Amino acid sequence: MLRDIDYAATAVKKAIVEKFGQQNPTAGLVVMAKEKTIAVQDGERIAEETRDNLLAAVRKAESYEQFWQAF
Repeated sequence: MLRDIDYAATAVKKAIVEKFGQQNPTAGLVVMAKEKTIAVQDGERIAEETRDNLLAAVRKAESYEQFWQAF
């Protein structure tokens, strides 16, 4: 049975791929639901935040690099 955080992790990954996937390879992107946060990893870059913070960073960033700079 999926938890709300699992659905939130799916939404975060979808938002990242939709916004940045055309210009950046996202094949290595891993998004994992934790207990109350979501961990996002791409190679050496790792962020662990709430769904709201991650989605806000996606909306605010103009590029994939800017997204990662938020963390």
